[in-house]
Amino acid sequence: MKTTMRSDIFKKELIVINDPIRFNKEDLIEKKINYNHKGIVGIITDIMLDGVHVVARDLTIENEYSIEVEHDFSFIKLHIEMEGDNEYCPEKKDEPSIYIPQGHYNFFYIPKIKGVLNYRTKRRRTLEITFTEEYLQQLFYPNLKNTIPLLAEAIENGSSYKMWETSKSISPKLNILIEDILQCSYSGAIKKAFLESKVVEILSYLFTIINEEENTKTIVELSACDYLKILEVENILKTQFKEKHTLASIAAQVGLNNFKIKKHFKLVFNTTVFNYLTQVRMEYAKKLITEKELPICVVSEELGYKNQHHFTVAFKKTFGYLPSKLKNQKELTF
Repeated sequence: MKTTMRSDIFKKELIVINDPIRFNKEDLIEKKINYNHKGIVGIITDIMLDGVHVVARDLTIENEYSIEVEHDFSFIKLHIEMEGDNEYCPEKKDEPSIYIPQGHYNFFYIPKIKGVLNYRTKRRRTLEITFTEEYLQQLFYPNLKNTIPLLAEAIENGSSYKMWETSKSISPKLNILIEDILQCSYSGAIKKAFLESKVVEILSYLFTIINEEENTKTIVELSACDYLKILEVENILKTQFKEKHTLASIAAQVGLNNFKIKKHFKLVFNTTVFNYLTQVRMEYAKKLITEKELPICVVSEELGYKNQHHFTVAFKKTFGYLPSKLKNQKELTF
């Protein structure tokens, strides 16, 4: 297993990396790398599990750059760009390109990589999870074909597969799972078990989405214009989540009628506008309780809940437990 790379940031020298994607069957192996090279500064976290390789990057980039890259091996990967973007342009025009903009993700299988990777943003926060075929076969035993037939067919034929032609926007539910992985404070065997369970949760979530889409015959294709407007709706919910919203007020901001917002938002994000808004609010509430140690009553009030009970009900519906559990866990650590 070998990767070769060439770029201006390497002074056009050929860089060869042996075994770039590693897996460890017994124990969790974790490395944190403080990276500082050619204007790229930050932390890269590398975690090896049984059949799963997790890489998280938190980088600032002085100038945009490109890398000519070639792998002599195939791989199955979930690539998530929380901030920044990633573009792969294959050398052969008949092979699929992959573009993942900020706040999006995609899941894909590529039997052969030879092309150019482009990075154009000043900051990148990414999570990449690579799987062995054996891991997926075992996880979805007895037959991967029944779980995700298009992926299984691609692997069998040695042909490329993308779960979505246009990368999918990160939903609040997926974002919670991502942050659970990135913020995991366990160590040793407990951390290994926790991360493996979260990876399974993410895969189950993604495969459920793709199967629902493939089995929905009434799905309506969005125009590029309407899709961008739905992304505007999502941005409003993410950045203005403390404000009071109605479908009419959101429609006025993006220039799309109520009916299209309801229908197309559900199509893109697999949930309703207000379920999405609640998930964003509860995720923010969780951070206030765990990181800033604010009282639950203060958090409830900040998010506009006149009745704290209504807040706790919404929190439990989102996470499966009451917000008081976070306070109790905090107290037990001292």
